Amino acid sequence: MKSFVCILLSVLWLALASAEFNSSISLFKKYPDSCTSAKPKKNGIYKIQVNGVLLSVYCDVYLAGSPWLVIQRRSDVSVNFYRNWVAYQQGFGDISSSFFIGLDNLNLLTVSQPHELYVHLKDFDGQTRYAKYDQFAIGNEANLYGLNTLGNYSGTAGDGLKYHLNMKFSTYDRDNDNSTRNCAVDYTGAWWYKTTHYSNLNGLYFGGDVSANQVGRGITWYHWRGDRYSYQEVHMMIRPK
Repeated sequence: MKSFVCILLSVLWLALASAEFNSSISLFKKYPDSCTSAKPKKNGIYKIQVNGVLLSVYCDVYLAGSPWLVIQRRSDVSVNFYRNWVAYQQGFGDISSSFFIGLDNLNLLTVSQPHELYVHLKDFDGQTRYAKYDQFAIGNEANLYGLNTLGNYSGTAGDGLKYHLNMKFSTYDRDNDNSTRNCAVDYTGAWWYKTTHYSNLNGLYFGGDVSANQVGRGITWYHWRGDRYSYQEVHMMIRPK
C-alpha cells in the first residue's frame, strides 16, 4: 500500500513539475510585435506582444494587400458603439465582427513604433473607397487620447481626418471637444470631435441614407457621401511603417 501511495505521489509531483515547466516556457515565448511581423497567410486572430503586453488582435491580409491590424470594424448593427469613456478605454465588441480595440491598446500600439492608418469604407451599393495616412498615433490617458499624429493623406474617400488633428477623444460622459455643446451626444458617437466633425466612424449604424433629424449621427465620412449617409462597413487598420 505504501509503495502504491509513493508511486501515486511521484506521478502527481512529476505532473505538477511538468505543468510549471511548460508555464515558465510560455512566459518566455517570443511573440511578433505586429501583424506585419506575424506574417499571417489568412485573416484571423493572432497573438502579438508589444512592450511586454500580450494582445490578441485581428490581422487582415485581403482588404489592402499586406497584413494590417484591425483596430475598429463596423459590419452590422449587433454591437452598440454609443458607449462611455471607460468602455472606449478598454475596448468592446466581437473581434471577429464589430468591435473597437480600446484606446489604451491603441495608444500602446501606435507609440511603440511609427504606424500608418488605413480606413476602408463600403456603402450599401457595394462601392468601396479608402483613406490612407502615412503616420498615425494617439496620446495616452493623461493626454485624453489625442489624435496627435496624422501624416499625409492618399486615397479615394477624401480626407475625413485632417480636420480632427490634435483633438482629444470625446464620449457622451467625457466632453473634450472645442464646442460649447457635447458633440458626442449630438452626434451619438465617440470621436476626436472639434466643433463638429468630418468623420464619425463610431456613430449609429443606419441603413444608408438618414432622415433629416439624424444628419451627422451615423457612420459618416463627409468627403465621400456627406453627413446624410451611414456606411455599411468600416475597417480602421494600422501597420508599422
